[in-house]
Amino acid sequence: MVRLSDYRHFIGIDELEKIKKLASYLKGQEIVHINATRYGGGVAEMLSSLVPLLSSLGLRARWEVLEGDNRFFEITKRIHNSLQGNMELKFTEEMWSHYLEINRRNSMRFEEGDFTFVHDPQPLPMIESRENGIWIWRCHIDPSKGNPSVLRFLARFIEKYDALIFSLKDYIIPLKRAYIVHPTIDPLSEKNKAIEPSEIEKVLERYDIDSDRPVIGQVSRYDPWKDPLGVIRVYRMVKEKVKDVQLVMVGSSASDDPESGKWYELTSREAEGLADVHLLTDLPDIEVNAIQRSYYVALQLSTREGFGLTVTEALWKGVPVVARPSGGIKLQVIDGVTGFLIRDLEDAASKVIHLIKRPWLSRILGNNGREHVRRNFLITRLLMDHLRIMGELDKISRSKRYGAK
Repeated sequence: MVRLSDYRHFIGIDELEKIKKLASYLKGQEIVHINATRYGGGVAEMLSSLVPLLSSLGLRARWEVLEGDNRFFEITKRIHNSLQGNMELKFTEEMWSHYLEINRRNSMRFEEGDFTFVHDPQPLPMIESRENGIWIWRCHIDPSKGNPSVLRFLARFIEKYDALIFSLKDYIIPLKRAYIVHPTIDPLSEKNKAIEPSEIEKVLERYDIDSDRPVIGQVSRYDPWKDPLGVIRVYRMVKEKVKDVQLVMVGSSASDDPESGKWYELTSREAEGLADVHLLTDLPDIEVNAIQRSYYVALQLSTREGFGLTVTEALWKGVPVVARPSGGIKLQVIDGVTGFLIRDLEDAASKVIHLIKRPWLSRILGNNGREHVRRNFLITRLLMDHLRIMGELDKISRSKRYGAK
């Protein structure tokens, strides 16, 4: 069982006491989190740490996962892509009907809590089953340039929530009380905890990666928004200047993402004929941890990004990041301090070569990155943000009930 005291080394006793005090106002309250998948992606990873921490503080926290068929997840992926700016995707009445029907069925399976957090568009319509309690919609993606027709359809559900949470101010949909909460990582999870060099070496050997030669790579879903084809093209340019460099890409096939197989194949085709390319998928978290720690430079070439927790993970491991300035990446990659923000693929290749040839600079940027994450993007800060939001909403709710009486 995870305990808050386990994080004292990272944040100090004063922060721990603040968290305990905030939790004391909510002790015994039931908190429900609902999302679309138990594994794959940052939302599932955050919930796997956040829910046990809430329970350790005396709250009754549970995590429920939506059940849906392939058709449902094809539709919700289409919604996701539309919200992130794809204006060409169309929706039929049958699609919307199926989307709502799966949510209706799931509503019959779950009981709401005193606080019910609904994550992303997949379970958004579950608000229709609300009876009591406080409901919060947590949007982890960037809907700021979303398809207007899709936003109009979803707005009928969004406006029924008591509050909304977004990762950045620019993402806010101005329909309800909104909060900004930056996503975080758990420094004690299998993916982020400290591991011995010998363990890293074993993982590299398992995948035929040479630890004596520089490794670069990107950890993210095989997804068009992550630009995996761009990663291959950057590697091709780097390889012309640094002959012994290796590329290791690590992806996952989350149960709510039916496109990942297609994009893995496209990435494989783009890499044909290139030496020292390793395209891996669905690795255990401890192996992802080891591979990230082996990087000389981590890439994140996302064209659209909600926040980019794989950037957070790399920075926490002392690895400088070369990335496009998309979404929350701009909060993490401070240009010239924790990594480099790039204009285009040629610029990315140039920055990667620059860091490989200057290991002293990589160490400085890596150390800066780890400290930046420690101060801003650890799970204890997410826990505190959730406790504060629940405390404020509970106070507002009590005030309304008192006023009504």
